[in-house]
Amino acid sequence: MRRSWVSPTPSAPRSSATASRASRSTRPRTRSTSPATTCIPEKSASSPGGCAKSSATQAKPDSGGSIVKRLDPVSRRRFLQAGAAAPLAGAACAGGAAEATTGAAAVDIYQRLGVRPFINAVGTITVFSGSLMSAETHAAMEAASKSFVKIADLQEKVGARLAELTGAEDAFVTCGASAALCVASCAATVGDDVEKMKRLPDLTGSKDEFIIQKRHRNPYDHAFRMVGAKLVEVETADQMRSAINAKTAACCFVRSHHTLGSAVELEEYLEIAHAAGLPVILDAAAEVPPAENLGKFVKMGVDMVAFSGGKNLHGPQCSGMLLGKREWVRKAYANAAPANYFARIAKVGKEEIVGLLSAVEQYLAKDHEAERAEFHAKLDRIAKRLEGLDTVVTELIPNNDFSHSPRLSVQWDEAKLGLSLEQMIDALRSGEPSIEASDMRRFNPPWKGLGIFPYLLQDGEEMQIAERVRAILTERV
Repeated sequence: MRRSWVSPTPSAPRSSATASRASRSTRPRTRSTSPATTCIPEKSASSPGGCAKSSATQAKPDSGGSIVKRLDPVSRRRFLQAGAAAPLAGAACAGGAAEATTGAAAVDIYQRLGVRPFINAVGTITVFSGSLMSAETHAAMEAASKSFVKIADLQEKVGARLAELTGAEDAFVTCGASAALCVASCAATVGDDVEKMKRLPDLTGSKDEFIIQKRHRNPYDHAFRMVGAKLVEVETADQMRSAINAKTAACCFVRSHHTLGSAVELEEYLEIAHAAGLPVILDAAAEVPPAENLGKFVKMGVDMVAFSGGKNLHGPQCSGMLLGKREWVRKAYANAAPANYFARIAKVGKEEIVGLLSAVEQYLAKDHEAERAEFHAKLDRIAKRLEGLDTVVTELIPNNDFSHSPRLSVQWDEAKLGLSLEQMIDALRSGEPSIEASDMRRFNPPWKGLGIFPYLLQDGEEMQIAERVRAILTERV
């Protein structure tokens, strides 16, 4: 068997609707007896804070109504000293035990329901339930669930902290990246004009066209279209300039492996859009890692950036966030829950809001180099276990700009062994334990063979994969 290493290729005043909404959050309310609402799931592709009373300085509006005094950084110690300390501290102290027992408890739950868990060697795919949260994030969500808060107040404080962490002017939590794109689309088309907000998705009298590169069209761009907007496809910079007209509301850009080599790259896209006075909405759902991307795009000047929280941030699966320029983020939030406008369908709860903040703080504090080294080590252990098998070749492919994790490609002579790639994937799925792996030919750029991605593998699962793949191949030799 041959193994090889492949080389990697100015603040705007708060609008009337937004200001009115903020004032509503301070009014006494009667307790609702309506049933809880579950937020819609986000699209597929990967430090607790805000939920407890704190000694942090309260944010105050400037003359234009925007927040000029950000929430003090929330340290773990200060959070544990706050009102939610007891449940969080208990969970934190039991973190090791919790992590050791969580997997077994989950298997028991799914067995009772008749649902089969599996080892995830594919990645943070929504249909595969995204990623797994840390014990600390679970503890933060548990703490948040113990008290009532005003969602607008919580979003204000958590948004301030997310902005501080990422370098954005403003931010808020959504129930997924698709939800973030939806509210961004609301902001671009109707802004915070209450009468127009009420009519969505009827865009009569509003700008209703979004520019998008043809290569960026994808099954999830309904997040742009659901507000009633039309997507106008372009393929070159000149076509983009020509397509912009009085009906154009925004320019949309998608960062993903399938947009590799776009005719108009993001820098030029921003230049053309901003020259026409148009905002740019960026779909960056799965664009972490690297961690730098959380601040990179806003620094480039993107007006609104959507990230998933349930992918590699390891936040709640039904979470995401919208980052960007205060003018546009405020308009987007004016359309979102808990207000009763179009994007109320994308409601997010206090637990997800706090859970996402916790996940982001943990992610930014993580030793990413050590994590990457562990990913490589797991893949190397699999490759070594497959050494010596007839016709088998493994390639360890490092991460790059459009594949944010290293991955292992396992190839063999399908004709000689009488085993197709599809048969291997089916055998892994149907065996015990069930394993989901990738067909590397589906990627852009395409690779070969069976793909194994390490970033969701729990300790020891890499050897279970190695033994299963070896057994299936050995049966054919």
